[in-house]
Amino acid sequence: MRRAGSRKAVRRKTKPQSAAVSAPRRLRNWAEAQVRGVRYRMANAARFGGLVVAGLAAVTVGGLALFGQLDDVASWAGAHVERQLAESGFAVRAIDVTGARGEMAHAIVQASLITDGESIFSIDPEIVRSRVEAMPMIRRARVARLLPDRIAIVVETREAFALWQVEGGLHVIDRDGVVIADADVMNPPDLPLVVADGANEAATEIVDALGHFPDVAGRVVGAVRVGERRWNLRLESGADVKLPESDVMASIAILARLQAERGVLRLAAESFDLRGEGDLIVRALPDRAAAAGMREREA
Repeated sequence: MRRAGSRKAVRRKTKPQSAAVSAPRRLRNWAEAQVRGVRYRMANAARFGGLVVAGLAAVTVGGLALFGQLDDVASWAGAHVERQLAESGFAVRAIDVTGARGEMAHAIVQASLITDGESIFSIDPEIVRSRVEAMPMIRRARVARLLPDRIAIVVETREAFALWQVEGGLHVIDRDGVVIADADVMNPPDLPLVVADGANEAATEIVDALGHFPDVAGRVVGAVRVGERRWNLRLESGADVKLPESDVMASIAILARLQAERGVLRLAAESFDLRGEGDLIVRALPDRAAAAGMREREA
């Protein structure tokens, strides 16, 4: 009898492979090894070639930079590309201007500095926009490429709003106080007149206020800015209406009501002072005040 657990392990004998079976496997393994070797050598060659090309490029760029030729080469390459694009049909043949006509549209095209036949891709819309907006009559502009051969320029022009007299000069300004053009002193356009330093920047306030009261505006020949903080209205009679720093509209409304009810602006006065709270102080002309024995009275 044999003890439990004392059985000897029985080894299984593997059947030996025949030479006919093992030969194809060895051939396949050898072929795969050869392929892996070729791939490895090709990858190394590609990496080495890339390093060589990069090195040559670096040496070339360094040499060009050393001798100051890099910018010239880049410019030549860029010009060559642009020329090829232009010859392929991407050349500027027309500029469309919207928002202006006639001489103004022609001036905008000239200010853009775009030339006929240049590559459309060489046009920088932002640079062209800044050139156009530098024109006094242009408030803002938009520029776009219309492939393959057109440039669109859309403008918003400045409109004449008032005349500004300062330091002996007479200028046409827009609502923002920007000078559009010089005016002919002998033949000025029919626009409201504002006078003195800073009057152009505050013109909207007084011109719009007078626009609500035509009976007063019809007697005003100009508005003078005093100390860049308030207005005096110069009347046809030569008298001045002194307005307060604030509540300009309300002060002119008081003056318009007194004119409608009493005709105060027909008085032979040197000035009408509205700087008091709700009061109009009329200062008579010096000769008439002396004859009447008075200097001023309230109306």
